[in-house]
Amino acid sequence: MFDVFLNHRGPDVKGSFAAHLHQALQEAGCRPFLDKPDLEKGQSGQKEIYEALQCASVHVAIFSKHYADSDYRLDELCAMLESKKPIIPVFYDVSPSVLRCEDPDGPYTKALNIHGRRSASEVKKWKDALHTAAELNGFKLDDYNGDEAQLKTAIVSKVRDHLRASQLPPVAPYQVGLKETSKELIETLNQMEKDVGILSLVGMGGIGKTTLAKEIYRCFQKNDTFEKTSFLMDVRESAILDLQKRLARHLFKEDVKDTEEFNKCFNRVMDHKVLIVIDDVDHKHQFDQLIPDINKLCPGSRIIITSRDSNVVNNIMGKNENCKYLRHKMALLSTTDSRHLFNLHAFHSTDAIDRFQELAKNVADACCGFPLALEVIGCFLFDKREECDFNGTWPQTIKTLIKEKGILKKLKVSYDGLSPEASMMFLDIACFMIGQREHIAMQIFEACTSDYKGPAASFSSLKDKCLVKLDEDRIIMHHLLRDMGRQVVENESSYMEKGTPSRLWDPNMVPRVLQNKEGTNQVRGLSTFGIGHDGVCANNVAENYEGMGRLHFLLLNGVNVKGDFSNWSRELSWLQWINSDLLALPSKLKLQNLAVLDLTSNKELMQIWPNDLEITCKDLRTLILSKCEALEELPKDIGKLLKLNELNLAFCSSLKALPHSIFQLKELKHLDLSSCSELRCLPASIVYLSQLKTFRLQQCRKLEFLPVEFGKLQSLVELDLSYCSQLRCLPDSIVNLSQLKTLRLLGCDKLENLP
Repeated sequence: MFDVFLNHRGPDVKGSFAAHLHQALQEAGCRPFLDKPDLEKGQSGQKEIYEALQCASVHVAIFSKHYADSDYRLDELCAMLESKKPIIPVFYDVSPSVLRCEDPDGPYTKALNIHGRRSASEVKKWKDALHTAAELNGFKLDDYNGDEAQLKTAIVSKVRDHLRASQLPPVAPYQVGLKETSKELIETLNQMEKDVGILSLVGMGGIGKTTLAKEIYRCFQKNDTFEKTSFLMDVRESAILDLQKRLARHLFKEDVKDTEEFNKCFNRVMDHKVLIVIDDVDHKHQFDQLIPDINKLCPGSRIIITSRDSNVVNNIMGKNENCKYLRHKMALLSTTDSRHLFNLHAFHSTDAIDRFQELAKNVADACCGFPLALEVIGCFLFDKREECDFNGTWPQTIKTLIKEKGILKKLKVSYDGLSPEASMMFLDIACFMIGQREHIAMQIFEACTSDYKGPAASFSSLKDKCLVKLDEDRIIMHHLLRDMGRQVVENESSYMEKGTPSRLWDPNMVPRVLQNKEGTNQVRGLSTFGIGHDGVCANNVAENYEGMGRLHFLLLNGVNVKGDFSNWSRELSWLQWINSDLLALPSKLKLQNLAVLDLTSNKELMQIWPNDLEITCKDLRTLILSKCEALEELPKDIGKLLKLNELNLAFCSSLKALPHSIFQLKELKHLDLSSCSELRCLPASIVYLSQLKTFRLQQCRKLEFLPVEFGKLQSLVELDLSYCSQLRCLPDSIVNLSQLKTLRLLGCDKLENLP
């Protein structure tokens, strides 16, 4: 089977450029089809060529001077366009204007005139296909100053991007009604042609706005319609500067420090046809700060907005003669689609199993057409098929769904069916862990030994019931499910001691609880994120955190706590203390149960623990010290952290060396030293980190060499040495890294040779 089809005219390029591109694609791990050399003995030719064209995920059309002389090549081009698969045009020794037949004496014009003996409809079809191909984003040999090697490298990179895109998973496991709606909207957007088009998707939470936006975005990505793309999730929940930074990285691969830099960067958007999705907008100023000047967007660009508020969208969708606007109001699913979607989640079939058919109809109808409710309730009932479920769980679920009119209360049906441990985990995630990496969350839960006996099983249960999902390795949860979980926590406060809920995340409540010392032993977690200036004083007093003896999660952001720490909880499994003036962790802080310690962006931090303090957190799994710019060294006895799995020292720009004892970290799997700009060498003992899998050293600009026995890191899978600009050589032993899959050496300008 082939994944790349090379459409070309043999006499022009087969013995030269096409053959070289074919070889380069093979070396890159692709399976390209060139022509007869790829046919098996006994195959006739043209039929097999068309089969290869149909099965390929990406098509490359090499337009040479006499390409249009071949009616076979023109037929192939038509078939490629009809397949709707990505086409990469390569204008080898012709310009796009030649394909448009603008010159009456041009080679394509003459060839089509000769073909005029064929039927007029066939010639018109070829002309239309050539004109369409001329409008596609492609590669021109002239842009590479005639350097075929550079052109070949760029094409291979683009092909690999397309192959990755073609393997994108569907945005939803069951796409009831999704493809039809997305196809209709995409067709309307395409009809806007060279105008800037803005699509708004408006509707209540849980109705499927983000899912529809993802499907449209995915379709455009697969077809390579735009030069640059960006999908900005959760705008309502994000700081504007963070969104601007993400947009600059997505579109231009640039890091911006502030809004002024972003605005300068945005000026370059006029050079590229872009697709930008701005998800969950609730204020017009969010759009204005992400798209500061809509008139600077390149013709043909598209913006997609999702919002719950039609007034916000109406304010954004103003009158601009350079733009075309498309408003789409999201509708609840029809009765038929609702039942199909519910059955797919509850029975993995569009039809319910015998006996449950009437019950399934009633459950689906009671979900009132909300896709999220149909998914969550369907997953909840998936394994409820016993006699007791038929007579108990299903009828009770129907009764509750009919009684509860609000979407949050309907979703709570699934939460109410969880085990005590799974329900506790759901609330912990809803309040504190959305966006956290899965393996770090599991380290935290595993450290809470009094509460979690089988955290892996509980997390699996939450995933099975679609209450949490994973985006790559990060935990995500729908806003409505998060709100439902937090509502459960708020409601429980009425019967809690002092009226204090078990989890404190609300920036309006936390300062009051601390100021009045209302914390109790029932509090599991506390976060100061989002607290304004008025609440800072209460946050800064250590004694205000007393009384919470069973506190497991403490997230401090931008607070400089002073005072007596001796009575802080000894049950902490996760301490995140970031963006403060911390010089070192307080000596009286007892962290013997700690699994994850995050001290990111403490600019004044010079040591983790005071010099005379022995390391007590012997069960620590993850230590994050990124952007601690004053940190010059690690504790000499860091080797005592025998269970440490991950050590992140990225952007510790003053770090000069690592201690010899680091070799004792036998469980260490991930070590990040990227942008440690003062690091000159690594200790020889580092080669004894037998479990190390990823080692990041990019932009360690003073690193001159690696230890001679570096090849002893037998578990190493990824090694990044990008922009180690003083690195002169790699040790011969590096060839012994038998598990290595990725080696990055970009920007190692002084590297003289390889082993």
